[in-house]
Amino acid sequence: MKAYILYLGWGCNVIEELGYGKINLALAITSKRNDGYHDIDTVFHSIALHDVIQVEEADEWKLTCSEPALACDSSNLAYKAFAALQPYSHGRHAHVHIDKKIPIAAGLAGGSTDCAAVLRGLNRLWNLGLSYSQLCQIGVSLGADVPFCIRGGSQRGRGIGDQLEPLPSLPDWEVLIVHPQVPVYTKRAYGLFDQTETIQPVAVDNVARAVQQQQFDMLTACMGNTFEQLVIPDVPLIALCQKLLQKQGLRPLMAGSGPTVFALVPPQQKGRILYDAIRAAASNQPVDVYISRLVRSE
Repeated sequence: MKAYILYLGWGCNVIEELGYGKINLALAITSKRNDGYHDIDTVFHSIALHDVIQVEEADEWKLTCSEPALACDSSNLAYKAFAALQPYSHGRHAHVHIDKKIPIAAGLAGGSTDCAAVLRGLNRLWNLGLSYSQLCQIGVSLGADVPFCIRGGSQRGRGIGDQLEPLPSLPDWEVLIVHPQVPVYTKRAYGLFDQTETIQPVAVDNVARAVQQQQFDMLTACMGNTFEQLVIPDVPLIALCQKLLQKQGLRPLMAGSGPTVFALVPPQQKGRILYDAIRAAASNQPVDVYISRLVRSE
């Protein structure tokens, strides 16, 4: 998992961070908290699909992005990362540019991974010397997935997802991803949980055990996500994405709060062949198809 590159220029250094997306191999919502957040039990894993974030010194703060639909203002988590490091910056500023590859509001932690990349990048650019633990403490105040994205790899998350327990990274198995072109916002998805009386269990312990044992069949047999029960009836296009993967003999699962659906490719199969078949089947549908792989932590 390549983390960053330092470019040395004429009086101007540029840090290039890679912000990797994530999938949830298991995700159980366990309860609603008094502070309005929800407790979860989840198994995260980083994937190779990533944004590229460049950070360089500047006379004033500036945020730019290759994706016009992404707001480059104070609502962006990249700006919030910059603002959170101001107490350490001694008045310094930066220009941050995001080359966006991860779909927006897709359940793949695109915003959180950009936030984490800016925290890491400014820490390096400004030689702040903050540890991963310190960056995680700052990051959790910005977003529940940010602490995981700071280091990545494979981790079990409890609490709001910030209480992290490292797990062994899985082999670089291929991952097929189908993203319906409709956003699902996390707040709305959790609101559906609050309105639902009966929640189906998710075998998070079994998934964590399968990850520890590196057992592909055991893992895919027990993966689950509470959000599927809640969001799919609300967004029927997700069911189409599931079927596209199921027709290739794969076991799909929704990533995070959705709407993106992914499937791990069995090690003995060729992901590119399956990718081409899914793209052909989805050619007239409002979905995007990606091929990626699992990646290890930094």
